[in-house]
Amino acid sequence: MRISNLNKCSCALLCAIPLLGVSPLALADWGSSAKVEMRYDSNINNAQLSDDIASATVLGVGAAASSFFAFEEGNSLSISAEANGEVYNNYSGVNNVSLGATAAMRKKWALGAYAPWTAISVSAAHLNFDNNIRDGWRYQAALQGGKRILERWDVRAEYMLERRTAEELPPDQPGISGDVFSQSNRSLTLNAVYTWSDTLLLTFGTLWRHGDVVATTSETANMIASSQAIAADPVFGPHLYAYRMTASSYGLNVGMNIVVAERSLLRASMMRVLTHAEGDNDYARNVLTLSWNYNF
Repeated sequence: MRISNLNKCSCALLCAIPLLGVSPLALADWGSSAKVEMRYDSNINNAQLSDDIASATVLGVGAAASSFFAFEEGNSLSISAEANGEVYNNYSGVNNVSLGATAAMRKKWALGAYAPWTAISVSAAHLNFDNNIRDGWRYQAALQGGKRILERWDVRAEYMLERRTAEELPPDQPGISGDVFSQSNRSLTLNAVYTWSDTLLLTFGTLWRHGDVVATTSETANMIASSQAIAADPVFGPHLYAYRMTASSYGLNVGMNIVVAERSLLRASMMRVLTHAEGDNDYARNVLTLSWNYNF
């Protein structure tokens, strides 16, 4: 049975209870956290034409449990499990819950605050949407590294491979696949963190991403010629279609992290992303995020 719109976040919270309520004695080496997030996305459907662009405000909730294992010679292992839920104010079909897990190996290459570090991580999560054409698995593998370069500055980089799976839909065009929501991509992010004070961190970052994107928009000859897969997408309207294309995205973001209590963190960020897809199908999006995290 499909989960109703408002029950998406409720389901995520129910799934999160085991992550938050396990006895500290039984899991002495584990920590847990919870988050609440409000996000505004100016173009959630990646549309190019102004008449097709859909914006939305998103409420998200989530919880995670994680454990850290330290080994010799600066090596460590972290394992985490998390549950998340999102509700969109205008487009209930993309309301979703997800359950996932991550494992990461980290190496610190010397002693001291200025020592460089590297890490490799793998994760898997299952996503369940109110309109189930987007249901499927998300797999990620990432290589990360970082170093403090000055007393107040840290730099970090991440190269990630991502794979999304979904059920193949009936094709809209003869000879063109309907497997529109299965995607593969790779991305590179570079970030700098400035420690303003003990309670305030400022962040600056760049993004490069290449691979599959899905744009839901009106049917045009240019979109059809540039797409590897096409299918009807009822989430955004009866006459709009989802197109999977190859694209490159470039983004900039700035943010701040504010420590409001010993275990409580408030985060705010702004991101601008420009995407250039095949056939000159270009689009832009702005994402504003405000979140609160609490560590138990």
